[in-house]
Amino acid sequence: MRKTDPPSRRTWTAAGASVAMLATAVLLGPSMGPSTATSHWDAPATTLDKQIDATDLYAFTSPERQDTVTIVANYIPFQVPHKPYQFDTNARYEVHVDNTGTGKAAITYRWTFANKGLPVPSFLRGGQRAAAAGPADALVEQSYTLTKISNGRTETLVRDGYVAPTDMGALATPGYPKLREKAVRDLPGGGRVFTGTAADPFYSDNHAVSLLRFGLPFFPVKTGVPMNVSALALQIPKSELALGGDAAANPVIGVWTTASRKSSALLGTGSADHKQVSRLGNPNFNEVIIPLKERDRFNGLRPDGDESGGLVVPSTLDPQQAKVVAGQAGVTAPPAPRKDLEQIFLTGLTARGDGPIRQDLNSHLLNRDASGVVRAEELRLNMSTPVTTPQDKYGILKGDPQGYPNGRRLIDDVVTVNLRMLLGEPAGRGAPGLIAEDNPAFLTKPISGGFPYLALPVTAA
Repeated sequence: MRKTDPPSRRTWTAAGASVAMLATAVLLGPSMGPSTATSHWDAPATTLDKQIDATDLYAFTSPERQDTVTIVANYIPFQVPHKPYQFDTNARYEVHVDNTGTGKAAITYRWTFANKGLPVPSFLRGGQRAAAAGPADALVEQSYTLTKISNGRTETLVRDGYVAPTDMGALATPGYPKLREKAVRDLPGGGRVFTGTAADPFYSDNHAVSLLRFGLPFFPVKTGVPMNVSALALQIPKSELALGGDAAANPVIGVWTTASRKSSALLGTGSADHKQVSRLGNPNFNEVIIPLKERDRFNGLRPDGDESGGLVVPSTLDPQQAKVVAGQAGVTAPPAPRKDLEQIFLTGLTARGDGPIRQDLNSHLLNRDASGVVRAEELRLNMSTPVTTPQDKYGILKGDPQGYPNGRRLIDDVVTVNLRMLLGEPAGRGAPGLIAEDNPAFLTKPISGGFPYLALPVTAA
């Protein structure tokens, strides 16, 4: 993700922001607020519980350290600038890596959080009246513990890690870029971690969003989300992620992120004291492929149960939303069973199977030592795919093999790509001209040229 990668860096004007926010608010209505992002509020329960709502997941070869992979899991959507947000101290936030193709996590990176109350300067309390409100007004600083779980062994990678807070302005958080630097830590074995607030990197064409998610026509506003998220970012050597430590022979991994919470009323899987309540692999999968009434259930499932669970596989092979979207687009939806979507979401792409997309790209079958490969919803990345220059935000649809669905980069326009794939690309004709490409969407803040790549938080004007 070099500085030249973002599709465009047009200035975010007050007028443009107003139009975009109005457009996004229309999509969900005033009761739910704006929503244009891929998995920002993807199921009824997470809609009401922002702290465990995974918004977007990214996995890509680090452009400046190409022997490593960067994984970014963003949580807590639509954070208003200058307002502090915290991770849930009763939750476990995890990034899972499947290098065998069995749908089971061979490696799990787990964050847990603790609060540290800090006194609030009087100028932030709003005078004596606010000051009299007491401890409820305190700012909260968070720390985290990061552990790695692999082969039945748990290793603590970080203790008392620093969480980059919200940028509260020059008076409350002076020298904020230094706080960002403080939140980047080296890990044993050559990795790095960042934990904290960042500008939401998601962007899209709202015409694509409204068609894909809601099956509704909409005017083509192209915008990012001018708000912040809470990010968990890792940069890990490929040898640590690959099956048997051999990234050349076994380059394909599957990635997903989950949040599990103590004492939740939601159904889910997990240990005796924690239940999984959020899950995210491929962007748009839950809110487009899974029927609405089953989305909370999906958030509680593990990938190793997808093939036999009676939900994920049949929903992928015959997604009802494809027919709705095709009707609005004026095209015919490809007939079920959708073996192309099975490849994209559940198996990865390879010419070795019976799928219509005849390309060896990111299936676990490409791993020399893989056995027992199953259908499981994961974001799959072939770590051996070279970093492309220039990069195309439409990924595989424009011949860029490093782009989505081969992992996901910060520049990838995944909503448009998923919309076009739902209508049949690249297995058939689809509807390639449905979303105009001559006026590309743009990031609200440019990504940086080095880890963690995420821009500094958006601040109030």
